Formats: sequence, C-alpha cells, structure tokens
Amino acid sequence: MLRIRKAIASDAMGICEIYNQAIDERMVTLETEPKTELERRKWLDEHDLKHPVLVAVRDQHVSKIGLGGKDEEIVGWASISIYRTKSWYLGVGEFSIYVKQGSRSTGVGKQLMTALIDEAKRLGYWKILGRILAFNVASRNLCRSCGFREVGMYEKHGKLNGKWVDMVIVEKLIHENL
Repeated sequence: MLRIRKAIASDAMGICEIYNQAIDERMVTLETEPKTELERRKWLDEHDLKHPVLVAVRDQHVSKIGLGGKDEEIVGWASISIYRTKSWYLGVGEFSIYVKQGSRSTGVGKQLMTALIDEAKRLGYWKILGRILAFNVASRNLCRSCGFREVGMYEKHGKLNGKWVDMVIVEKLIHENL
C-alpha cells in the first residue's frame, strides 16, 4: 500500500538512494557526483514548512524468526524549493520529483505529484515550475498529465556526459490562489 507523507530526518538515506540512482542514470539531473546521507539530511533540514518534502512510502512486511515486523520503503520523493529570493516570487515554487527504480510507471509519480500540487495549493503558491531534460519523455508526460504546460526551452543549459543538453521549462498555475 502506498502512502504519501511529509519527510522526516530519518528519511534522508532513502531520499539519498533514490537521488543517487537518478544521478547514475543520467536521465533526470545534471548532477554527476553521488550525494551522501549527511548531505541529503542537511538538504532536508533546509526545507521549512513553506518548502515541503514529501515521500511516497510502501509498507514492507518482514518476517524474522517467525515474528512479523513492519518497515517502510521510500519509493519516491518530491519537494518544493525556493524559486527566487525576491519577495515578489514568494508564491512561486520550484518542484523536484524522483521515483525509485522498480516503482516507476506504477502510478507513484502521479500520486506524489498530485499530493505535491495539493500541498502547494494549501501553502498559498500560485505557481509551481520546474525544468526537465528535454529527452526525458516520461517526466514530461507526467507533468502534462498533472496539468503542467511546457512554456519554453533552455537551449544548451548544461553538459551531461560531455554533451550539451536542453531543458524544458514547465509550469502549473494554481488557480485557487490567483
């Protein structure tokens, strides 16, 4: 069973593992150096109530010597970060979303993005936006299915594996807060 909840400090390792998978795959981020649990814990600490991190967790039932135990597996995470520090941008947030290998194409991303949009609405954001590697069709499709629109392209925005890559800019207006 999948649950979406706010991240807590002990989620740092699970978040780190998923982010490092994405770094290795070279499909979602321009980041190339793996992160440590300590770095992700610091990153998590920097997110405040206005800039939430959500995790998608599955309950794992483990049997140990005949005893039933319960544990959670983090299968995805999403966040809202500061878009710009200028006061007139306080209602605009930048999102990130990552789903663990083996849990992709199962609806985790859609549920996580829907929960993040609901959280953004509750927090008073009027827009959330992000950048997606142009060749990442799955992420572009996810955003489109959640009501985002593609509003532009940053050409040659960075290098990945020594090659220039373009980034698609996506945004979603939250009409209830306009």
